[in-house]
Amino acid sequence: MSKTKIINFLVALKHEALPIIDYFELTLNDKKYRNIFSNVEKNIFLIITGIGIQNAKKAVAKLKQLNNNKNDIWVNIGIAGHETFKVGSIYEIKKVISSNNKNTFFTNSFYNKVPTSTICCVNKEEKKYNNKYLYDMESYGFLEALDSLTIKENIFMFKIVSDNLQFKPKSYKNFAISFISKHIRKIDTILDKYRNKPLENFYDITLMLNIIKNKYHVTFYNKKKLEKILTKIFVIKSQKEIKNDVLISKSLNSLIKKFESYLTKYILKI
Repeated sequence: MSKTKIINFLVALKHEALPIIDYFELTLNDKKYRNIFSNVEKNIFLIITGIGIQNAKKAVAKLKQLNNNKNDIWVNIGIAGHETFKVGSIYEIKKVISSNNKNTFFTNSFYNKVPTSTICCVNKEEKKYNNKYLYDMESYGFLEALDSLTIKENIFMFKIVSDNLQFKPKSYKNFAISFISKHIRKIDTILDKYRNKPLENFYDITLMLNIIKNKYHVTFYNKKKLEKILTKIFVIKSQKEIKNDVLISKSLNSLIKKFESYLTKYILKI
């Protein structure tokens, strides 16, 4: 059954939130919480978390109390610095690391219409940008908190480059409002594709793997490979189409190549 998923936006600062509040026509959700906004008809919620990892974690917990649905989509939007990336450009974060922690977290594995990057979360403003990462101060807290609440395919993170070694904006507030406003429609288009997908398209990977294993001998290596491929294929193909490909396939190798060709064509298309 198809159902529009709830989107929970997580943003650190009010000026990062304003373009999102305006675009989705959000209003203050409850006078008790001055940092939570919503549009109940559109199933969209937003919380202004404040700066830092601990504030990010607390905000996730607070919003989870409000919307206790395991299939919610969680989205962090914000600005970040980088050594050389073009100011104003947008990146989808797929990997989050910390300057003070060895753990690594990942967001969804889908192919979308923006370039991807890794972000390093720091405890204070980064000024040197010595590594080839984007930098912020909340991303690790968001993903650490979400790790036990949802699957990574429900997590999205978008960062807009605010500064590099050659440029810093005169006003980060004005910059955030201007450039998040510029990119919010693109982000909405990406999210809309996932929040309106039938839930079975996301969670029937095990069933499809069983169909494949009933037809072919699947090694541990190929099982892991198929899991990754199917996670992405379910976004661009229906379950019926995928099942038909499995049934008419002549070999496991040819089936995997066919799936990979779908992904390649999809990447070229977007």
